[in-house]
Order: sequence, then C-alpha cells, then structure tokens
Amino acid sequence: MLGVLIYLYFLFMGFLYSNELFKDKDIFFRGWMGGIFGSLLLMAGIVPFAFILGFSYAAHIVLIIAAAVPYTIIKLRKKEKLLEIPMGGEKTMDMKALICLILPVSLVIWVLMTNHILTPYEGGGVASGQSTYGDLQMHLGFVTSIAEQGKFPPDYAFLSGERLNYPFFIDMLSSSLYLFGTPLRWAVLIPSYITALLLVAGFYILAYRITGRKTAAVLAVIFFFINGGFGFAYFLDGAKADPTAFTMIFDDYYHTPTNYNEMNIRWSNTICDMIIPQRTTMAGWCMIIPCIYLLLDALKSQSKKLFIILGAIAGCMPMIHTHSFLALGIISAVLFFAYLYVEKDKKQYVINWVWYGVIAVAMALPQLILWTFSQTSGNDSFLNFHFNWVNENDPYLWFYIKNWGMAFLLAIPAFINAERDQKKLFAAGAVIFLLAELIQFQPNEYDNNKLFYITYMIVLIVVSGFLVDLYEKLKAVKWRAYFAVLVIAAFTFSGVLTIGREYVSGGIYQTFNDGDLEMADYIKENVPAEAVVLTDTDHLNPVVTLAGRTVYVGSSLYVHFHGFIEEYQERSNELESLKTASAAEIREFCLEHGISYIYSASEDFIDPATLSEFDSVYSTGDSELYRVK
Repeated sequence: MLGVLIYLYFLFMGFLYSNELFKDKDIFFRGWMGGIFGSLLLMAGIVPFAFILGFSYAAHIVLIIAAAVPYTIIKLRKKEKLLEIPMGGEKTMDMKALICLILPVSLVIWVLMTNHILTPYEGGGVASGQSTYGDLQMHLGFVTSIAEQGKFPPDYAFLSGERLNYPFFIDMLSSSLYLFGTPLRWAVLIPSYITALLLVAGFYILAYRITGRKTAAVLAVIFFFINGGFGFAYFLDGAKADPTAFTMIFDDYYHTPTNYNEMNIRWSNTICDMIIPQRTTMAGWCMIIPCIYLLLDALKSQSKKLFIILGAIAGCMPMIHTHSFLALGIISAVLFFAYLYVEKDKKQYVINWVWYGVIAVAMALPQLILWTFSQTSGNDSFLNFHFNWVNENDPYLWFYIKNWGMAFLLAIPAFINAERDQKKLFAAGAVIFLLAELIQFQPNEYDNNKLFYITYMIVLIVVSGFLVDLYEKLKAVKWRAYFAVLVIAAFTFSGVLTIGREYVSGGIYQTFNDGDLEMADYIKENVPAEAVVLTDTDHLNPVVTLAGRTVYVGSSLYVHFHGFIEEYQERSNELESLKTASAAEIREFCLEHGISYIYSASEDFIDPATLSEFDSVYSTGDSELYRVK
C-alpha cells in the first residue's frame, strides 16, 4: 500500500528532525516527538502545496521532496552523517513503562478502533460500535471527499456551496493515504493507531515531567484513559432490586456509568467517547501535550530553540483541533504572567516569548481567517454566555462530584500539596475551566467538554502526584495498600465498565450494507467528482461518506451543529416540499441548485413513481441513483 509507505516516510523524517533537535533527550522522547513531527509534516505540510496544485499526487510528491531538504542541508553544513542516532540523554521513559503501561493502554484503544471503524458485518456490509455510529460517518465523509474531489480548500461535502470549516487536518492525513490507494478502513485506522500511541506515550511523558515520579505518571495514565466518576453507584444500587439494572450497561445504547443522561452523568470515558469517535479531539490532545511539555521546559531553560519549536507546533493546531489551540493559548497567557513576575532577565524572557508568539500567530492566523472566523463571524450559534455547562437538575458541586468523581474531591488538597510550578499550571487549567463554564464556544453546548478535558488532564496529573505523596506519608498505616486499591477502583470502575460495554458493542450496528458499498463504488467510478447529489438527510449516507460526493444537504447531526442552522432548516424544508412535487418541479429545482443526480434509498424520501420519470443509472435493489438532465 503506497499510501502507508508514504506515511511511514513522513514518520521517519519526523524522527530524523526530532533526533537532531533533541539530542539531550532519550530515545523514547525522540521517538515520540518524531511521531508528532512526522504527522505534522504530512497533515499540515501539504497545505501550501495543495493551495497551488490541489489535493493531488503532484502536491504530495513535492511535499515528499521538500520534507527532506532542510534536514539534508543541516547535515551537509555540519558535515555529519545523514543518519546518526545518539544514545543516552535525559530520561523520560523506560522500556518497562512502555511494555507494561503504554502498549497495553494503546492496545485497548486499538482493539476498540478495529471493531468500531468499518468493521465487516456478519450479514454483509460494514458496521460500527456504539460510539462510532454517529460521528464516524462525518469523518469518513471528510476523508473521502477531500481525496475524491481534490479541491483545496476543500468543500463541505454535507452542504453544497459551503467551504469545509470544521478542523479537518487529521482527516486530510487519512485522505493522503486513501488518495494513494489505501482502502478507506485502513486509511483511517493506521493513522489512528499511531496517533493513539503518541497520545498515551505523550501523556505519560508529560505526567512524569510535571510530577518527577514514575508511579505518579503511571497513575495519571490509568486515571485519564480509564476515567469515570461515581456513575457506577446508580447501577450497583439498581441491581439490588433488579439484576438487569447492572447488566443493561452491556446491552442498552448509551446507558453506561460515564454516559447516563437520565441521571445527569455526562462525563464520558476518554477512550470510548472522545478518542475512538472524535478523531479531531484525539489529534488535538496529541498536539497540546508536547506543547505543554515544551512550554514547561522552555520556561525552565529559557531556550530560544524550544520556544521556536513550540511556536511551530502551536501554529499548526487551529485546523487540527481549535479547542486545543484555544486551551494552549490560555495556558500560555497564564504562565507568561505567572513566570514573568519571578523572572530576573525580563527582557530576554519577553524576547523568547515573542519568538513563540510571532511564529504561532503567523502560522495560525491564515487558518483562523480562512476557516474558523469565516464560520463563526456573525453566526449567533457561536460564542454565547452559558453557565453550568450541561448540568440540568443537580446542585452545582454535586454535578461535578458525581461526574469527575475522586478527581474533583481531591483537586483542592492536591493543589495545596503541589509544588509552585505545578500550582501555576493548575491555575492555568482553572482559567480554562472557568471560561468553559461561562462561554459556549459552539452550537452544541456539550462540546465545551473539549476544553474541560484539558483542565481534567492537568488536575489528574497533580492529583496523582498528591496520592503518591500521601501513600508515602501513610507508611505507618497498616491497611494503606487496601485503601490505595479502593481509591484506584473508585477512579476507574466506571471506566472499566464503559470500556467493557464499548468492546461488546463493536461491530453490532450495521451502517452500510452490500448494496451501499456497491453504490459507492459505482458513484466513485462514474459520477463526476464535482457533482452535487440530492439525497435524504439520513446520516448513514454512502454518497458522501463512502463515495466522497457533495450532497445538497446532509444530516442535522453535522450540518446543524457545525453552525449552518438556518441553512439546514431552509434546505430540509425544501426537501420536505419535494416529496409531493412533480417530476418537472423537481427537475427545475435541481437545475436551479446545481444538482445533477438524485439518490434514493427510502420510499419516505421522494415518491418512487415520481422518480421513475428520471433516468435511472444504477440500482442495487435497496437504492437507486438517477441522473438529472
């Protein structure tokens, strides 16, 4: 698979750059940062070339050459071997942590990804798990439409005539693999495997950097990825009267200890509901973690090089994950003032920050202007005052106690116990939390959790350090080991149950049948890439998701919550009126709106008798494609 080889090439180039820039770090750190650099080279590096050449083979070939040029020049100037791997360096991880923690946690994520993403279905076609039944179809649509249409900036395939403004860089990375012949499933899975591994490893490295303790870093990883609050109590209590109250965790759709709306449990497990279905969130976390690490190191060493590297990574982030970019900006602002107060050489301190800020802004601003601001400017569904997040009926503190669980109860004691530098980072997390509690940044209020989770990361790391300190201070207590087990269980029991449910759900929800796959193949081979297709608004739509063609209006799950609220309402009303329109009226409507095909998979869409007056170009029995002339 040429696409996979190209991806591996960029990961290798990323490692070479990391190897050159971080000679003082160990091989684990250089490998981790190499994965970050390699991913950025492909998903952000393609942008300037795609503007000129489109999202094409040519743009990728130019990027492949360009990616190697700076490294080659550096090595030739230094008269060094092109490939030299120094050993030793500052320790950030060891083989034991990699084998016993990082790989097992990553393996859990990989298994869930594998049985949740275009999984072969027993009865034919493909299926998803519980958490990927919705969002995955959107991401697949971005992957296929970017590669199939080749236009850059890409169009928003779920609403004709609009630009894609949703952060799409991680999906575009998969588009690169798909463009070069990698099957869609593996074009999504392989980068997801790598990104997940980088995320888990990075979280451990960051936690170790902040706490200085391996045990605390191990706990932080476990608490973050197997997270959950006290939601399990509802199921245990209900099981006293009815055992099915517990077993329904594994049977019912979204009825878990970390996602139980009836009881106001809204703090989702990071693996099941954030990483697996939300690729942009996973990629955003993957990038903000090295940024926080570099920022802390830069503040300690006042190294201009680290501030420059930090600025380059941060500058790529808006269209990787806007929420993580915003969170990094808040953290940076808080830490700038927190460390400025104690810095002796304030002039050099400010100069270093200027390097960081100018590079980050110079790279980020064009993305924000072209994509983010064009979507949010003048749109009332973005940036509104909203207090108390998604809490519907609980007292304020109780909502967070039962949702965050032990992390919320221990946050204040951990803050008091923390070292000075930890307190500053904790304060930055608190500012993010406060803003997310007061401002709704997007149409879906629930999506503010993408900011809350950054605070949650910081809190869990500091809390983990506090628990290790507490355990050592209680060495005279006979039963401290048993207490430790209970505390860990309280942190993770809800998460374990949710992950179990998610695994059981893998591959049981059919998303596309054999006919859908056949239809998608036909469309890819016979329908022009720029064609607009009229379909119903079902989110399981092979036209856009599998074939990458633009539809007149897609599912409200995407279009509405991406800020096109009025547009969705207007076009869905038009679709409703077409159900009773004549063939002549439908033809006139299609020609007026640039629609060249009609796809029907349901009698509830447009009357089949009316559609029979159009030219049928392909039929699978379940669905039919008509050409509009």
